Amino acid sequence: MAKRLRLAPRSLKKQLLLSLLSSLLLVWGATAYINYRQTRDEIAELFNAELAQSARVVHAFVENMLRQRALTKLWEREKTPELFDTPILGHKYERKIAFQLRSVKDGVILRSESAPEFALSLTRNGYSETLINEQLWHVFSLSSENGEYVIHVGQREDIRRQLVESIAGQQIVGVLIALPILGLVIWWIVSRTLSPVNRLQQELASREAGYLQPLSEQGLPDEMRPVVQQINSLFAMLEQAFANERNFTSDASHELRTPLAGLQTQLQVAQKAADPAMRSQAIAKAQQAVVRMTHLVQQLLTLSRVQHQAGIAMQPVDIYQVLADTLADLDHLAHAKHIELELHGQAGLAVEANPQLLQILLRNLLDNAIKYTPAGGAVRAGCGREEGWVLITVDDDGPGVADGEYERLSQRFYRCVETAHTAEGSGLGLSIAQRIVALHGAEIGFAKSAMGGLQARLRLLAKASPG
Repeated sequence: MAKRLRLAPRSLKKQLLLSLLSSLLLVWGATAYINYRQTRDEIAELFNAELAQSARVVHAFVENMLRQRALTKLWEREKTPELFDTPILGHKYERKIAFQLRSVKDGVILRSESAPEFALSLTRNGYSETLINEQLWHVFSLSSENGEYVIHVGQREDIRRQLVESIAGQQIVGVLIALPILGLVIWWIVSRTLSPVNRLQQELASREAGYLQPLSEQGLPDEMRPVVQQINSLFAMLEQAFANERNFTSDASHELRTPLAGLQTQLQVAQKAADPAMRSQAIAKAQQAVVRMTHLVQQLLTLSRVQHQAGIAMQPVDIYQVLADTLADLDHLAHAKHIELELHGQAGLAVEANPQLLQILLRNLLDNAIKYTPAGGAVRAGCGREEGWVLITVDDDGPGVADGEYERLSQRFYRCVETAHTAEGSGLGLSIAQRIVALHGAEIGFAKSAMGGLQARLRLLAKASPG
């Protein structure tokens, strides 16, 4: 059995802290390495320049001694011991430079205490490197003008490395001290920046299920305002949906109470009636109440379905064909009342619509017209093009409605006083039609028909012609 993959919860604050601190360590590490390389190269250049400068100072001294013919006195160590036994002062960089004065014929005749007794290098001029006692030496050599003497100034590699490591160590210590402080600063900044998110989370967590008032946008950063606005929009839609649900439940219970009460009354009458004729009449009225209640429940279910439908699948629909099919389905109702059904219009008119919902819409309009048209009357349906729209009209020659009632026809459970007692109905048909119209982005209106009754005018967007 395959195990369900569970994703660990992700904290935005932890991600920010981890990302910032990791980036900081990475950048600082790369910077420290680059600085180490540059420092090592700069120190090498500096020391090489110091070697060259020291060699030229010694060279000037030697040339001056040669002109005074005093250089030979240095050959006898017993006569000038102070030149060789100068005490070391103990400074940590005192031994970083070693020098030799070497005679081409007589070898080393003068050297510093840190220099070996043999020649530092065989090179007469320029830089060189030599390995002495497993120690690498950097040497700068400079010969005298007559070529009899060579000055060697050298420095061990480990002294350079020690200086580089000392500087790098100081930098690392500074980083190690600054990093925790900077981490605390970053943590404080991230926490302060994300505080609106925490406040929003606390406000949402403290809300009760039915409290759908909009969230305050005061003090929120610009990045969070669209999120809060969308949440408020969702709250508004939920509030409207809950209100519709409450109204729907209240109205439905009110409308169902009457047929249920009538059904119960007629059944009680039939149960107690001794006269067979009275019993048959009570049962017949009970059956009528059941039929009315069945129709009402069907309308309620249809309204509930379209009321909570947010998006619908659209496709090209031939409006003339849908009208013809719907009239054919309702022909038996018209035939029972001897009502003449007529269809006028242009075949092949296409609209973008949901076929099932469009058929419910047209069926409600036509059923409403047939229901309130007196026996022997007429109902006329038509369709045509009107400036990018397809206009559908349903006319009847019934009693119609008063001019001030047109706006209220689409209200749920509303029925005109003039026609409420002439035909059975639930007052939901036009409410269903209005909702389907809204889902299609269409328009519906009512007016006095030229036939004398009511005219319903439905406008749907025409499907654009290809090419």
